[in-house]
Amino acid sequence: MALIGINLVNNGTTTINSSNAGTASDTIQLNLVGNGTVIVDGVNVNISNLVGTGALSNTTIQAVNGANVTINAGLANIGAGSTYVYQIGAGSSITVDSNLLNVGLLNGVTVDFASANGSGLFAYNPGGVNLNLSTPPNVINVQSGDRIEVAGSNVISQTGNTVTFFGGLLNAVPLGSYTIPPGVTYTYDANTDTLTFTSCFLRGTLIRTPEGELPIEDLRVGDVVVTHNGIAEIKWIGRRRIDPKAIDKPRDTLPVRIQTGALAENVPARDLYVSPDHCMLLEESLIPAKFLINGTTVTQETTLVPFEYFHIELEQHSIVLAEGAQTETYLDLGGRLSFLEPGVLRFGDFAGGATRTWNDWCYPPVYAGKILEQARETLEARAEELGYAVRNAQAS
Repeated sequence: MALIGINLVNNGTTTINSSNAGTASDTIQLNLVGNGTVIVDGVNVNISNLVGTGALSNTTIQAVNGANVTINAGLANIGAGSTYVYQIGAGSSITVDSNLLNVGLLNGVTVDFASANGSGLFAYNPGGVNLNLSTPPNVINVQSGDRIEVAGSNVISQTGNTVTFFGGLLNAVPLGSYTIPPGVTYTYDANTDTLTFTSCFLRGTLIRTPEGELPIEDLRVGDVVVTHNGIAEIKWIGRRRIDPKAIDKPRDTLPVRIQTGALAENVPARDLYVSPDHCMLLEESLIPAKFLINGTTVTQETTLVPFEYFHIELEQHSIVLAEGAQTETYLDLGGRLSFLEPGVLRFGDFAGGATRTWNDWCYPPVYAGKILEQARETLEARAEELGYAVRNAQAS
């Protein structure tokens, strides 16, 4: 086992990959600079030491292309008040093993899921110690499926935009807190110590059942709905009420409106409202509604009136018809045990953990690239058929 020293470049980027990461038994020492970025690309690494120059350091650690980064580092000669940003890519994870000697690795840091595409994990192992962080980590740019894990936690609570994980004796020991985007929806599974961000439908959305169209809020566990594979039974339903007056970043949570006929003739049959991260089936792919906004037939609504989002989960991730449009159900990645509103823990109907993995999407998720552009072009052509000048609307 060897200790490999990696020197960061001031105001530059340093990459750790298969060429310099060593073997699985090796550990890495990062030698920090005033301002630097390290990208861990496609490898599993253990960072055991962070060494500075005695001055403040602003360091960004990225995990991309399936990389798994574990940071159990001691801090040496690093100025108090140094800052850290953890950026997590698709299928990648960053884990912080914390203790009283490296509290700076979590105090006031930013956890950024912008490139995770709903498959990122940030994990924290507090070792049963409450670090009493003065500024909890700030979680940003979450998408449906992104996860936060706090080892040893059993319950969580939310106050304002801060979620706190509890464990220990009588579940009274706070193990870690996070500031999350206002109004985002999520579930928590005590079996896996994991919070999973979710996406959902707006109240009033009509869902196709064998008996006809029913408002989503009228559906119950045990009811059946029409899917792309026939009839399927609802296994779980969750709901969350959001007050837009308390939202700091409206685009993270306000409903996306897909206008009547925006996708095809009479599809949707009525205006369809979904959360920004809720995926629509287009081009044989699942595309979040927020990536389809064109300023005309697909827009984000502005409202000061509280609204409610709903989730439906089936035995398998499926496509259902909402207002006649093809869209996804909730994917069970270990979060169906409970559904949270601010300050309220609601226990679900199941005692098991996750039954699905990232490979259980019924269609592939798409967040960028040629397929997304094709979907946008199809929407544009349809909007022009309806009399809209989409390109002008986008420019304005």
